[in-house]
Amino acid sequence: MKIILLEYHPHLGERGKVVTVSDGYARNFLIPQKLAVEDTPSKRRAFEAEEQFHVKKVKKEKESAVSIRDEVNGIQITIEAKTGEEEKLYGSITKKDIADAIEKKGYQIDKRGIKLDEPIRKLGTYDIELFLFQDVSANITLSVVEESDG
Repeated sequence: MKIILLEYHPHLGERGKVVTVSDGYARNFLIPQKLAVEDTPSKRRAFEAEEQFHVKKVKKEKESAVSIRDEVNGIQITIEAKTGEEEKLYGSITKKDIADAIEKKGYQIDKRGIKLDEPIRKLGTYDIELFLFQDVSANITLSVVEESDG
């Protein structure tokens, strides 16, 4: 069966590519998962019209991500945390905490776009990478300091 891919597929190819797959794979997996549609003249025209809209939408999202990157890149954020012995934190600093601190600076960042291999558990300064769009990223500096008593 010939299908049009609606999403990138690692084994079949890029969005919009027309490929031939087994009928069962198309009907039982690709089409129900909305990864592909059957290749017919009417569906091809509909896909091409939707593709123009999709390209404009992706371009707009990328431009937005680039402008956010230009504003956010290099900013310094500080998070206060309670500490115990040897500058270890009670609890940890997570992606959500970082996203909330960035939001206090006036920027909306999705916590899933914050690259943090594991939660931060010690005081210090950390370089954090933010993934804003497919190939658009920014770097910020995070300072974790001891919470003041006042």
